[in-house]
Amino acid sequence: MRISFAILMVFTASLFIVSGAEASLMPASFGFPTIVQMANSMAWNQDTANALKYEDVSIDFGGGVPFGPVSLAFPSIHQTSLECQSMTHTDFAQTSEYAAFAYPFVGVGPYGLPGFGFI
Repeated sequence: MRISFAILMVFTASLFIVSGAEASLMPASFGFPTIVQMANSMAWNQDTANALKYEDVSIDFGGGVPFGPVSLAFPSIHQTSLECQSMTHTDFAQTSEYAAFAYPFVGVGPYGLPGFGFI
């Protein structure tokens, strides 16, 4: 029994010693991915305001006020006012923006490992 156990141990040890080391190579990729953003905007605005103001005032004191042998007469007042106003306002704006961002990238195997802490 001791001999069979010793033979079994030698056989098991030889399996570990005989089996060689192996490695599989993974494809590696390198690059600098770049994010580019471009934006354009154009705005045109026009507004118009019109105002009309009409005033009409009439003050009539009627006849005079008797004051002894004479009468004091006050004038009659009439006033008309017409005021017109028109305003037009126009705005135009145009903007252009451009932004680009790039970072180093190393990919090993199916999982990439981006640089600068982007995970």
